Amino acid sequence: MQALAVAAVLSQAGDVSARPQGHVAVRAAPCGVGHGAQIWEQTRFCSALVGDLLFFRQANRDVGFGPYVEIGSAGFWDARFGGGASLLLPVHDVFPLVVSVGVYDHELRTASLGATLFWGARSYNFTSTYNWALGLYASAFRDLEGRDTLLSVGVEVDGFFIAAPFIYGFQALR
Repeated sequence: MQALAVAAVLSQAGDVSARPQGHVAVRAAPCGVGHGAQIWEQTRFCSALVGDLLFFRQANRDVGFGPYVEIGSAGFWDARFGGGASLLLPVHDVFPLVVSVGVYDHELRTASLGATLFWGARSYNFTSTYNWALGLYASAFRDLEGRDTLLSVGVEVDGFFIAAPFIYGFQALR
């Protein structure tokens, strides 16, 4: 009889799986580049394309963790690409902190370490696996050999907000 009661309780358990949620965004910012002890010798325009995929979330208040990739430039000629791990910390239902740490290649010359802190709108999407983001970020990169440094503070705009006017315009023309 106890086995039957346990089986009845276990059969009532709901779905506890969490769907991964990803996003693609563009970052833009003034940035400082430097060498050695001089961490800000020149000011340039930095831009990047970044995407991530976060696991383990079922609601706005859940922590998320997963991989990210990024390709960026400082001054349109200084290329960096790489990736690593992102950790979403739900300090607010709609405005979480996302900490990303990774390894990059700097102009096919040397390896770099990089870290980014994002704060802005990024809630859990209950109806889709795409999760848009819009907010502020700060990032830092440091080459392992040449000791070049890059620091930036700017905005992150989700790809949805860039693509939406074109999608709606195309739909209006049909």
